[in-house]
Amino acid sequence: MSADKRLLVIESDDDLVEMLRRHFAPEGIELHAAATCAAGLELASSVRPHLILLSAEMPDGAAADTLGALNDKPRTGHIPVMILAASDDDAQRNTLLAGGAYDVIRKPLDLDIFALRVRNALRRAEREGLAEPRTGLPTGRLIDERLAALAGARGWYRIDVTITEFDTFRDLYGFVTANEALRFAGNLITQIVNEYGDPDDFVGHPTGTEQFVIVTTQARGPRLKEALAARLDGELQSFYGFVERDQGYVMVEDGTGAQVQTPLMSAVLDVSQGEPAP
Repeated sequence: MSADKRLLVIESDDDLVEMLRRHFAPEGIELHAAATCAAGLELASSVRPHLILLSAEMPDGAAADTLGALNDKPRTGHIPVMILAASDDDAQRNTLLAGGAYDVIRKPLDLDIFALRVRNALRRAEREGLAEPRTGLPTGRLIDERLAALAGARGWYRIDVTITEFDTFRDLYGFVTANEALRFAGNLITQIVNEYGDPDDFVGHPTGTEQFVIVTTQARGPRLKEALAARLDGELQSFYGFVERDQGYVMVEDGTGAQVQTPLMSAVLDVSQGEPAP
């Protein structure tokens, strides 16, 4: 299982959340927590967890409703959800599994067995390839399905974002720093879509690329594109040293031993759109 896994716990029991945080921290699993369903739905879109743990007993909503909301959203529908239930109610278990839950686990937890099930769920999600490993964004067939849905539709607005000069940055600063920069780009794009878009807007990241796909509406698209253009270049270039930022380029070998100027990373945005909505 690759590193940098993110786990979202939607649970009102602070002691249980803290126990899980202490248990998974040594494994490099980053835990985010929400004490209400509403906060959990918001966090799920912003932090893009690889797995969600959802308590069946929450003060502000039923697990089935929250599960349905997670499954229905373009940016969270691919994330496996494990339900933590305080009873052996077979009817509840069947309803949740039928509603798309990955698993239903009885509380109180046997922590060792529970941790194994969490690791297995994370490995399975990784094998299925529904999320790009570096950014956690939808990839593969999820992007294909979202783009296929545009055929014949009206009012859509697509933004393709390409991070240029990424290979040069990776060669200079190494794979670890380059992956951090790409994950940062995914986080920033998602944040901007959250600020200027809508929860129904789609953000995808084709595996192994430095490209991102955003699908929104013509009503929101131009403002979203403007915000992306205004922020991406400056934020990406913060990964360079002061001298490189000040001069606006880096010096790299051209293959013959000579040094040449190469631009810093930047974002190129391409727009396409459908027929206007009636």
